[in-house]
Amino acid sequence: MLGHRPGPRLAVSLESAALLPGLGIGETVDLSRLAERVVEGGADGVMIHLTSDHGLIEDADLERVAAVCRAHQSAFNLRITTAHDHVERARRLKADRVYLGREARVAQWTGTSLFLKSHIGHIQKVQKALKDTEIALFVTLDPTLEAAEQALKYGLFAIELDMTHLSACLHSGDIDRAFDALSQVLSLGRYLNRHGVEVHLGGGLRPADLPVLARARGFRQINIGRRFLPEALCDGLSPAVNRLHQHMVQAGTGPDALAERRRRFRAQVDALGETRLRPLLRVFCDMELSRLEDPQLYAAERLLTLPPAYLDHLVFDAALPASFAGIALLKHLRASWLANRSATPVRRAG
Repeated sequence: MLGHRPGPRLAVSLESAALLPGLGIGETVDLSRLAERVVEGGADGVMIHLTSDHGLIEDADLERVAAVCRAHQSAFNLRITTAHDHVERARRLKADRVYLGREARVAQWTGTSLFLKSHIGHIQKVQKALKDTEIALFVTLDPTLEAAEQALKYGLFAIELDMTHLSACLHSGDIDRAFDALSQVLSLGRYLNRHGVEVHLGGGLRPADLPVLARARGFRQINIGRRFLPEALCDGLSPAVNRLHQHMVQAGTGPDALAERRRRFRAQVDALGETRLRPLLRVFCDMELSRLEDPQLYAAERLLTLPPAYLDHLVFDAALPASFAGIALLKHLRASWLANRSATPVRRAG
């Protein structure tokens, strides 16, 4: 029986660590020791990738990692691809979950999602091979409505959404792009949940992304790997995992609860200098803030961190890009400004 706790689970991939060279000739990193550090830090599972890039991983490594996971009642997860058949290894090792996707080379930051129309035959073959086991099969897909509808059509009720694009958007300076991508993922998660699909997230995520996604509570597990490794190398694997785990557990609660985030937003507005934006922002706080949730609240928080001159430009410039049209804060500010301007009497010259 695997350990269980409310909220999303955290699984840490040792993909990149498996490629670190050992200090001695012919030696490799002991993955089982790294797995120990991961579960000691509070992770709910360990992920190992079986692809052509990972020749350093031997069966003995996998057996030791599996033993560590069983000893700690943590999940032993394997990521496999359509190009390399590792299903029998997963069966023999009694993995808890298998993630099936396209191969992503270590030197490339590419997504691993499958195109269902092209890969459904292979997916069904893997399903058949795992049918008499307790191994759960998750198929990695792009976070699009088309992919979700195809998954439901083919009877796939365990899905991992590839977060490569979302993570890139969240860490760009383009707030409307981040808002659109986050809106899509959250909406898709709710849609799949309503249809009884267990949704996991993985692929390209950074540590800072996890609290944003964990707030939604609609995603059952979040998988993180190579973008987390630099922090772990600097700070130690167990402390880094523990910090990540605590951020996820606390997401949406305490200081991160909606009420607290709204309170901080209002305080930031009150602390603004005397600008033409502040009265409009205060009206927004009075009329709209109490109803704001993610992704709208996330977008509003990001907008308030912009330089005042640029936020002024977004609100008062008549040529606002159409891509910002869905953000509630900007819609309200622009509507209030236009209403005030049209209500102001025009004085005749002379």
